[in-house]
Amino acid sequence: MFTLLSRGIPALKTRTFFKDKYLGNNDVYDQLLLEDTNSEDEKCKPTDVHIRMPRIVNACPPGSPSLRLALVVLSIGAASHFLLFLDSVVDNLLPAAMPFFLSVYETKENANHAWEMLVSSRIYGLAIGCFVAVLMSHRHGRKVPVVVGTIFDVIGVILTLLITYVPHGVTVATIGRLINGIGQGMVQTAGSVMLSELPPLKKRGTVLATLTMWACVGELGGMTISLDEFLGNPGMWHWAMGFPLLVLLPALLIIWHAPESPRYLFLENRESEARKAMLYYQSPTDCKQSMEEILIEKQFTMQISKEKIDENGNSSKCVKDGFVNSILERLKDGKFTRALLIALFVQTFVHLDDWLWISYSTQIFENFGLSSGRAQTTSLIMSLPQAVISIALLGCFDHFGRRPLLIVPTVLSVIFGFLAIVFSSPSFATVIPLFVIIPILATLDLSVAAISGESAYAIVPELFLAKDKVLGSAIVGIVQNGFGGILTNYLLTALNKHGINNVLVPFVAMNAIYAAVNYKYLPETAGKTPQEISRHFSSDFPGINVFLYFKHKLTKLFEYVTTKPVLINVISLLMQLVCVFFILDIGVNFYRNIGT
Repeated sequence: MFTLLSRGIPALKTRTFFKDKYLGNNDVYDQLLLEDTNSEDEKCKPTDVHIRMPRIVNACPPGSPSLRLALVVLSIGAASHFLLFLDSVVDNLLPAAMPFFLSVYETKENANHAWEMLVSSRIYGLAIGCFVAVLMSHRHGRKVPVVVGTIFDVIGVILTLLITYVPHGVTVATIGRLINGIGQGMVQTAGSVMLSELPPLKKRGTVLATLTMWACVGELGGMTISLDEFLGNPGMWHWAMGFPLLVLLPALLIIWHAPESPRYLFLENRESEARKAMLYYQSPTDCKQSMEEILIEKQFTMQISKEKIDENGNSSKCVKDGFVNSILERLKDGKFTRALLIALFVQTFVHLDDWLWISYSTQIFENFGLSSGRAQTTSLIMSLPQAVISIALLGCFDHFGRRPLLIVPTVLSVIFGFLAIVFSSPSFATVIPLFVIIPILATLDLSVAAISGESAYAIVPELFLAKDKVLGSAIVGIVQNGFGGILTNYLLTALNKHGINNVLVPFVAMNAIYAAVNYKYLPETAGKTPQEISRHFSSDFPGINVFLYFKHKLTKLFEYVTTKPVLINVISLLMQLVCVFFILDIGVNFYRNIGT
């Protein structure tokens, strides 16, 4: 089997051979899992690729692997997507916090600008955190950036709580939300990759779907805790932003004691640690299947990696490239770049109008005639169905394809958004009360968003090979959150100036484009290995054919022009005349200004 792997059999054939030859005979397969080869294969050879078969020991750690996996999965989700709590809570807290902001900034316009900066700073921090996660993961794997990011989450929340107690408290809180965003970005990037590597393939979709479940629960929790009956009043509003500490501290403790991703450890040849980590997260039966996938993935990775050849044609020792060089090399690979472009599109624009409802729904409902208290209650009720749907979907998520769960809800979102535009126009405002119909449409929109969001967050890490998951997820996170930060920084002003019906128009149009593009270009990732998904993408750099076409046409045009001296002279004369008139116009205007 090892000889076949070393000679470059394609991944699918290797996988079939492995299963037919060995999985049918459990005794032979168990014997293979107990073998441990010598360390000679650590050197790269130009013609042979050796794979060390790790040894799976029978000493399982005490307790249930499913319970340990569930605790780690929930902890990573709590330290990342649950913190959308902090975005929904600031939406509902705006009426309660406005007296304090007016006391600091005097005018409502200045107070709104300060509030927009407070809201958007955390989203900018998310983009920064995604980049930091790449730097740390390049050297320290998956777990370290997750732990450090969770610590940043805790620090950021504590600083936010000081908003009314220290001088320049708004600035301190804005910095705290920025730090919190950096922490969440780190956990979101490295954590989502870790989640895609911990479970067996059959549970991967459900595990990744927990991220959206946590996001919906966080939004619902933020809406609930900021009601007048709880902490949403002028005297207690700032304490509502500290509620995530009750979840973050236990999550930090669990992640701290959990082992590193076994798949990452295997690919790094840290096999003794990988064996223990594998048994920590998976049952012995699942370990066998996961081992097969990891071995094929490792063989595939070693095949496509480029070896450095000296002048005599001998292969040098395998060394890791520098961080920047490794990124540039991956961006040159069409398979990575094509997957990246699709992932960017999928996650950045998934239900674009969510930014509107999640960040400023309370303000929208107030603009349509609801009192402050009723607007807060309506926002809470709006968030309840999507939380229920996201939790219920976990039980059957892996029974559906990723594409239908992404595209169909987006089409429904287009319909709901279009209806919101129609009913919020002046001609329909007198037919149905807007404070009734708009919350209903927003609730329906967020409900279908819960489904498409779970699919999007499962798809993105699945599009990349193991070695590209962190880099790809980080770039996607940076772009998504940078875009979201700019959006939320101006949305409140745009809503108050142009109205919900005008603001929704570009959002609905983009959702329609989103559904069409994903239908045409997005591959199905459910139940497929990274190697199977990568075969969907060409190794050619995207756009190379268009570039070659225009290059060919421009070359022919240049050849045609250079063979026509009269045409060249005419073009030269016209360019000279344009330059002369341009200079004369500048001179005349300059003379007039001096005279004035």
